[in-house]
Amino acid sequence: MMLNPFRRTAGTIWAFIAVLSLLFLLGVVSGGTPAQSQPAVADLEARIDGLLGQMTVQEKVEQLFYKTDGNTRLGIPQFQGSDGPHGIGNGAKGWSCFPVTLAMTATWDPGLIQRVGRAIALEQASRGRHRLAGPVLDLLSDPRNGRASETIGEDPFLGGRITEGFLRGMNETAVFGTIKHYNLNTYEANRETNNYRIDQRSLVEFWGAHWRRAIQDGGALSVMCAYNLVNGDKCAENYNLIKTILRDLWGFRGYTMCDWGGFWSTEKAMAAELDFCEGNELYIKQLPGLVAEGKITQTQLDNAVRNVLRTKILAGMLDGQPGVPETVRDCPEHRALVYESGLKSIVLLKNQDAILPLSPKLKSVALIGPSAATLPLDGHSSSAVIPSYTITPKQGLETLLGAERVRYAKGCDINSKDRSLFAEAQRIARESEVVIFIGGLDNTVEGEGYFIKGDRLTGSVDLPGVQNDLINELAAVNPNLVLVVISGGPCAVNKVIKNVKGLLYACYPGQEGGHALADLLCGRENPCGKLPVTIPKSDEQLPPRDTDFREVAIQGVGYRWFDRQKIQPEFAFGFGLSYTTFAYDHLQVTPGPATINDAVVVSVDVTNTGKRSGEEVAQLYLITERLDPPFPMPVKQLKGFSKVLLQPGETRRVTFRLAPKELYVFDADQGRYRVPAGQYRVGVGGASDNLPVSGRFTLGPAPERPDFQILQVRTVPPFPSTGDQTHFVASVVNRGTGPAAATPSVEFRVDGRLIAVGGGNQTPIPVGGMMLVESENSTFSCQPGVERYIMEATVDTREEIKETDESNNTVKRILISNRGMRAVRQPQ
Repeated sequence: MMLNPFRRTAGTIWAFIAVLSLLFLLGVVSGGTPAQSQPAVADLEARIDGLLGQMTVQEKVEQLFYKTDGNTRLGIPQFQGSDGPHGIGNGAKGWSCFPVTLAMTATWDPGLIQRVGRAIALEQASRGRHRLAGPVLDLLSDPRNGRASETIGEDPFLGGRITEGFLRGMNETAVFGTIKHYNLNTYEANRETNNYRIDQRSLVEFWGAHWRRAIQDGGALSVMCAYNLVNGDKCAENYNLIKTILRDLWGFRGYTMCDWGGFWSTEKAMAAELDFCEGNELYIKQLPGLVAEGKITQTQLDNAVRNVLRTKILAGMLDGQPGVPETVRDCPEHRALVYESGLKSIVLLKNQDAILPLSPKLKSVALIGPSAATLPLDGHSSSAVIPSYTITPKQGLETLLGAERVRYAKGCDINSKDRSLFAEAQRIARESEVVIFIGGLDNTVEGEGYFIKGDRLTGSVDLPGVQNDLINELAAVNPNLVLVVISGGPCAVNKVIKNVKGLLYACYPGQEGGHALADLLCGRENPCGKLPVTIPKSDEQLPPRDTDFREVAIQGVGYRWFDRQKIQPEFAFGFGLSYTTFAYDHLQVTPGPATINDAVVVSVDVTNTGKRSGEEVAQLYLITERLDPPFPMPVKQLKGFSKVLLQPGETRRVTFRLAPKELYVFDADQGRYRVPAGQYRVGVGGASDNLPVSGRFTLGPAPERPDFQILQVRTVPPFPSTGDQTHFVASVVNRGTGPAAATPSVEFRVDGRLIAVGGGNQTPIPVGGMMLVESENSTFSCQPGVERYIMEATVDTREEIKETDESNNTVKRILISNRGMRAVRQPQ
């Protein structure tokens, strides 16, 4: 029997990638032409000032247009990119096809997705590209939405953590991501004219939480605005979205861009601080005249160009980026990662009579369904990836069981009324020991509005066509039936659930999906995915399908909606079975009484009570009981999760830390985040509807204080070579309960030696906000023969400002010299 070549330990798989990343940073894997570089000056902003001072108005305008943003005279490259949320898109062929975004979220494993983000970025770097359009941060408000597969699911905390992981992986390379689609991109039908109404609290606190995390914790350098309108203004022309929230509240200093042609008015877009125009010619044609007429000020124009140049410098585009060999494309290590991420995204939802895993003594399996001999990879969209191969479920099962034991019949199409193939399917089902039906959705039923002309074509959450009818008829001749649903948006199974003994949900699991499914069905691997969405019983359980999202922070979508309406879904958010079982016990909350400035620690024992090893996702939900001020709140909210591998009988203590930032409520009247005093409860368990242990804590009032943390430290140039004068930029956030009246000082050290100081000015950092702090007069340069340095940044070193937590002010990272071998590949 041929074994799956991609089943190997994570350590072995990633040894190559770790070495490749090191070589990437060292520049050893180069193979292109030397980059045109400029010596760094006193600091980042001074360098940008120098470039702006050399530009004509026309050259500045050209920096804001996707066809002209290169400037040979000044050594400024043009952005080169493509779509890429789960692999290289836009029709490129032969690149690794990873699970779609919703499947990544189903892994509940940010560390795994960090490796995925790095792998996709490395493949993009091997093409000489600088940017990926992705990851996607859209929330799934309705499973019937056309681009459900591209969303992060229904919860901003979970989706934000997964996105942060993806971006951190990208940041280990020279490729940066453009997070999209900001904001409230929801329905594909009428996507360019939908006007979503939403209150400020819901926009910032709920529909903005994952964006803030991606920008601050993930270090995103670029934001793509959505096509739709929010409260009457196009997203790319929306002053509240871009200037008030993205810039002033969250501290974003990268560049903003429109979706393809996604704005109408140049004046409104510039006033809102949309920096970059893609897909139409409004900026390149109108800006020169508007500047000459004084309708667009020179300051507005310079600010937009400044954001573009800052991104290009921080990404290494002006100083050279290490090349990556073409051999990284669809390499064995990436194929192994496709398999691992696909495997861990698949969710076991039902396992009656322990029908799974299949018995090794099984003599015959009937494999039936429209997706049994093919493997859908995505809905119909521009982000679709065309890999060099796919492994279908049929191929995967035949590899493990042998072709002689697998009997195949298509049975029906994804979405048709044709029953002509039913008889053959019933015959092989009757003659086999177990029936596996594989159906769901594909790119003919769901996808991007440009291609599908709307949302899910059937308009229903049910399995389309005659799939339900065939499943029930198969169960009538053989009750040992396992259903596998492969789709983007989840499908209701209420019409067949009583007639299937086993149920697996696989959200477009990537090109190795057939191997992953076969290994789970046959018990070679243990399911560990958890639902990133709620699966309803029927369309009637879903909220009204309209564009009114007012008070969604309270009413919610997904499990928040089901909780508020007291509706029992088919399968709850966070649910997922295993071939083993887990128990929770001994929950402890410390300190019990605390103040709004304190971090609350919740710890619990998780035990594997079964007979085989398995991974469990311990989930913590916050329930508010009484608050002061009395903000209305959802019934419960996910505020922590941890994925742990446990051997049979093993117990592990899992700890969650609820810092003030996890308890933020946005006070729209004051325009700021607050932590309310009051009484709180936490529940911990394996799903949102199964929280067997709980505890309480009280937060008392206290004087509000800031809490400074450094999230990223970047160098300029990002890939320094021997002799390069190197400067430092730190992202400083305020994660406390009160605003900071001034920006604290930051000390930068290399190998313990003080190199430079920055900050210490009077610019305030709001609660939940961020500020870039640059080094001044850095004295550091990489020395000959030295490749690795320990870089350290410490904020508020003299403790001039009283903080809620003084222990989290230092961050360290490794700086690797390129040893003079900086190079780039020519774009392909």
